[in-house]
Amino acid sequence: MNLIKLNTKTRLALGATGLLLAGAAQAGVLASWTFQNAANNKVSDIEASSTAPGVRKALFNTDNNGVENWSGNKLSVTRMFNSTDNTPWLSFTLDNTVENLKLSFTHFHNHNWGFPTERQYKFGVQLDQGKGYGNVARDLIASTATSGQNLSVDLASSLGPGSYSVRWVGYGFGWGNNSGSEFFALDNVTLSGSNKVPEPASFALVGLALAGVAVARRRQQRG
Repeated sequence: MNLIKLNTKTRLALGATGLLLAGAAQAGVLASWTFQNAANNKVSDIEASSTAPGVRKALFNTDNNGVENWSGNKLSVTRMFNSTDNTPWLSFTLDNTVENLKLSFTHFHNHNWGFPTERQYKFGVQLDQGKGYGNVARDLIASTATSGQNLSVDLASSLGPGSYSVRWVGYGFGWGNNSGSEFFALDNVTLSGSNKVPEPASFALVGLALAGVAVARRRQQRG
């Protein structure tokens, strides 16, 4: 009888371990863009340099200029960069729920005398979850001092399976509605988070736990 009790405890432990592992989240990079795999002047459907399992259709787009070799390939997103019809954006599809989604990127720009971006202007990051864009970061500073800066912003605490878009918007220029053909670019863009993808080993543990249940039942019946 004591042996049966020990087996029961063992199968419960195995079952709990298997279920915990099956629900565990894999933290890491979901998609990234270095733009080294894209042709110069490409403006649409720029594929990610890498994607994780469960992430599909990870594409970058911009309304003008596109990939440009400026001390290495970058996505140039100005030439009239604004907050309405000239913005860069990326899109992606998730097959599983992702938690703690973050976006990191490096931004570059210049500020020529006499242009509306002289000294500095502002930009923000927005997320579209299917109901239109909403702000996730505002009043980021584009200036000579911040050019080449790497930023990280929190996109969402959790996103379920579906398709999403992220875009950058520019505003707060010295005059006018746009950057007046000034340079702004993105590089090393990375989406990261915890992707809930069950591992094959987790299913094996669950199967082992179920087998333990069956053995324990047979022994109880024999007793």
